[in-house]
Amino acid sequence: MEIALKDICDWIQTEFEDVEVHDTTPDLYFLADGNTKFPFATIVTRDEDHDSSSQLNREGRYRLNFATDKETFQSLFPEIRGKADLQKASFDYQASDTFFPHPVYGAMRWVSVINPNSVWPKCKTLLARARKIRELRPNSW
Repeated sequence: MEIALKDICDWIQTEFEDVEVHDTTPDLYFLADGNTKFPFATIVTRDEDHDSSSQLNREGRYRLNFATDKETFQSLFPEIRGKADLQKASFDYQASDTFFPHPVYGAMRWVSVINPNSVWPKCKTLLARARKIRELRPNSW
């Protein structure tokens, strides 16, 4: 049985202090410590013009996304050593329960997973790390 979107949202809000959820759209943005610009995690529930490679408009599909640091990103994707490697790499952005670089923000070391299930325990660890990231550094490869 897959982890429900609501269960992930509830876990994040219970597990971490000072987390605000922006839910003014069908998507969810998790912000920490009063940071109103950069979420540490998001849950996307639909396709957008700029981000449709995961085909989220299908019933029951959502994508959990979160920030990572350099070490974490490289441990998940050891073949990706820089932006050029990321641009050349091929990932299945529609695969469920599998980590992949975010289809749009992978260069900023964001990681995604559609409908996590068996990877949910690892997601919890990665979300805890994401929660601690204070600043995004897109050019720090």
